[in-house]
Amino acid sequence: MSGVVTLPPLPREVPELDAEPASIREYAADLLAASTQVDELGSFVAGDARIADWTGLGATAYHDAIRPTGRRADAMSLALRGVARRVDQHAAALQSLLDRRAALSDERGQLVATIGGLRDRVAGATADEAPAIQAACDDCAARVAAYEVDLDRWITDLMAEEEAIQEAFSRVLTLDQVERAYGGSADPADAALDSMPGPSASSRDVNSWWDALTRDQQLAIIAASPGAIGNRDGIPPWARDAANTVSLDRDLADWGNLEDQGLLSDDERQWLDNARAAQDAVATIERGIDPQTLDGVASQLYLYDPTAFDGDGAVAVAAGDLATAHDLAVTVPGFGTDAQSAPYQADRALDLYEATRSVDGTGGVATMFWIGYDAPDDLPWEAERWDGAGVVSEDLAPAGGDRLADLLDGLRDSRDGDPAHLTAIGHSYGSTTTGHAAHDEGIPVDDLVFVGSPGVGGETDDVGDTGIDPDHVWAGSNSRDPIADLGNHGWLHLESALGGPGLGDDPAEDDFGANRFQAESTSRPDFLDVGEHSRYFDHGSESLYNLSQIVSGNYDAVLTAGPVTDPWYAGPQDPEWDRDPTDRDTLDGQ
Repeated sequence: MSGVVTLPPLPREVPELDAEPASIREYAADLLAASTQVDELGSFVAGDARIADWTGLGATAYHDAIRPTGRRADAMSLALRGVARRVDQHAAALQSLLDRRAALSDERGQLVATIGGLRDRVAGATADEAPAIQAACDDCAARVAAYEVDLDRWITDLMAEEEAIQEAFSRVLTLDQVERAYGGSADPADAALDSMPGPSASSRDVNSWWDALTRDQQLAIIAASPGAIGNRDGIPPWARDAANTVSLDRDLADWGNLEDQGLLSDDERQWLDNARAAQDAVATIERGIDPQTLDGVASQLYLYDPTAFDGDGAVAVAAGDLATAHDLAVTVPGFGTDAQSAPYQADRALDLYEATRSVDGTGGVATMFWIGYDAPDDLPWEAERWDGAGVVSEDLAPAGGDRLADLLDGLRDSRDGDPAHLTAIGHSYGSTTTGHAAHDEGIPVDDLVFVGSPGVGGETDDVGDTGIDPDHVWAGSNSRDPIADLGNHGWLHLESALGGPGLGDDPAEDDFGANRFQAESTSRPDFLDVGEHSRYFDHGSESLYNLSQIVSGNYDAVLTAGPVTDPWYAGPQDPEWDRDPTDRDTLDGQ
């Protein structure tokens, strides 16, 4: 029977491809950081190095001598920038080739199995079965032929990509080659930066300016002047992430080199520690696993300034894509927060992301922690640093609220598609800051959440003062959390009783009018414990479960709690004190 039927040929094996696109992208980022460092040398030669009031033969000779250095630095910066862009494209091309290789390997495996099955059919078939078997063999042979064409195309594309990346490097192997290719060329970033709106411009105007730039101009700014846009509200998240990553890599290299040489000043050491904390926060997010896809979690470095607030630093990192997520949450931490706490806050943002993705498996989710205001973070008696004294007053919160409002406006104005379902979550002193943002500035959020709040600001007496629909103002208060017990209750107002201190009303109280949700921890003690103040984002907690339902807009699933009451004769009464909390890991996949 085997001589009657022609079996299809076995398909060729797919060649191995050993490539790590992620490592190649990191190399591209290193090249961009180097480009920025060299560009700064060119800018120095053209600016600070030219001493305006120095005249005479010596000045002329000096300026003539440094001019070629500046020209070469500008050319080298452009060259490195071009190679970095090509390396990044190479990483994307290799990822595509790896994906295509996986598909080819799967197809070959199916073909080999099919051919083996046909061989078995031929061995035991009768003459009457031969036509049907031959038809199946012909169909399989056609699939093999198509596979071979795809394999040849894949090999050709792989060779072409390897040749292209080699050529990109070979064009800039020597200074002479760099000079010929880039010497005297205008930096496309210069004209674009000249047209950038001023510091008082709205985030909408900034976004319009950015969108009007060419792609080459946008990429040039990211490489040449990342600080100009990395923290600018209205710039799209992808560009802020790219620019801040360049700045971070540059800082780690610059200050790391000074550290190796033993030349770091105290301020520079603190800035380096802040930079490393931002790097660790990004890594923390990227170690997460999306519960729906089982893929890694993407990060975005949305804010990065290691020198902000007298060295406390500013940083914000998102889990997920801020530009495309349907459900977007911003967490505002409180007392004890500075840039060096970024890895801890990243853990919380990741926990909230994973919990919300467990609830919302269809729309995209992004959760971002925001250390973008001068939160009280020091002990009052620490060496001339008095931030910690601010925790008993709301002095730092209005400025923080103003910054938070700008951030939220920028997130809204930088999105091209449908607006996100946006939730602001203020924890601890961050709830006071968030309360000020809502009351003083007005914020474009769909849901406003206070957790562990010591008070939401002295002028915010109830939900009506937040400017948010009362049905979408929420409060989570652990009955054992002593910090959440500090807000005004009933007739007792600390800011008047103590001559000024106090952070405003407790949003969990009945008079405030927020929707209180269950927020007890299963391991709670029998008494007040300040440790309970840090458990609102713990896995399995009632609070995280309910936060994930609010962020996803799944309001019917929120487990509500009775508000705190304050009868004049007894003081504040919390109905949650005697309720047995439940581990929420068993609910909705968390």
